[in-house]
Amino acid sequence: MRKRTNWIVPLGLLLAVSTATAQDDEAAKANALYREGKKLDALPLYEELVKNNPKEWVYAERLAVCLEAKSAQTNDPSDFKALRARERDAAQVAVQLGDPNVFVQMMAKIDPDAPVDLAPADRGLAFMREAEKAFTAGDFSTAFAKYAQAAEADPNLYAAPLYAGDTAFNQKDLKTAAVWFTRAIAVDPNRETAYRYWGDAIMALGNDPMAAKSKFIDAMVAEPYSKYAWQGIRQWAQKERAVVLAPKIDRPAAPLADPNKPNNVTINIDPGATDDKKHPGGSAWLMYSIVRAGYRGDEFKKDFPDEKEYRHTLKEEDSALDLVATSVAAKRIKLDKMDESLRNLVELKQAGMLDCWILINGADDGIAQDYDAYRKDHRQLLHDYLDKFVVHGGINPAR
Repeated sequence: MRKRTNWIVPLGLLLAVSTATAQDDEAAKANALYREGKKLDALPLYEELVKNNPKEWVYAERLAVCLEAKSAQTNDPSDFKALRARERDAAQVAVQLGDPNVFVQMMAKIDPDAPVDLAPADRGLAFMREAEKAFTAGDFSTAFAKYAQAAEADPNLYAAPLYAGDTAFNQKDLKTAAVWFTRAIAVDPNRETAYRYWGDAIMALGNDPMAAKSKFIDAMVAEPYSKYAWQGIRQWAQKERAVVLAPKIDRPAAPLADPNKPNNVTINIDPGATDDKKHPGGSAWLMYSIVRAGYRGDEFKKDFPDEKEYRHTLKEEDSALDLVATSVAAKRIKLDKMDESLRNLVELKQAGMLDCWILINGADDGIAQDYDAYRKDHRQLLHDYLDKFVVHGGINPAR
């Protein structure tokens, strides 16, 4: 059974128990058909899912792939042209919604009137089409060979080695799958998909749950803000009886700046939360609000002179939380006397992983802009943070 992805289930449904809706059932059915390579059967389902979820690029991407599969089965030139046009249109929607898949970006540039496989620049795409046709027909050996040819024709085509590895996985060849997933990662180490597929393969075919866990964590490090990157580790946790839960740190409300007078900043303080008698060390949270108020004033311009507008940054959040932790340490309060938020904050600072929490579990749109630069020099630290502070427990004692 092909197991390319589990994209269809939104992350919110993985985080909370909820009653399945008719649309959830339709998505699950489409997902199952797609994984089994039954793209023609999945096509009408994705047509409905795109209509009902116009902002989900995954549905648009899969609709494009299903249309490509259908076009590969027709011998009618007019039908072929019409399907290619629909394939292109669906791919363009996916790209506009943020789809990072290079293969889909290539599909979005399809000219329905042009020959499919004559232009040298399109050789990789041509091989991909042949591979998809073979895969749809259940000819995995031919599909694998064509994906490999596509990878050789276009070394920058992430989807080619990714799907070569996935096809090897379908043939239960974990060793070969690992080789091709490694090649996909070499094309783009900051895409989560190959890590997640690799983890899926290890979990399904191997007997090394810790290796699978490591790959799923690598996926989270690659794209922590993608809801798909977290699906692998949650499935692993369910199977291995582990828990995926980030440290809780409840922070004071952000200071508010007067839009007409930017230097006039209002600090919102909860008197109860900063009462040391009720919450030992709670007064340290005043430092958080003071530091952030400074950044809403002049500090941001000093630290980021090239940025025209204020944004919440990693540096600001780190400075604010670090000062809270330092203030608590000066009070010499025992960890077991602190509330959960302060205790977690102190432990993260002591571990040297406070920035990891900020970027992965405490980020907003502003802070997220600092992630790529941080990951470049701290990939292993981010991995270790997730392993130590976010993924708890396992391995399945019933084994």
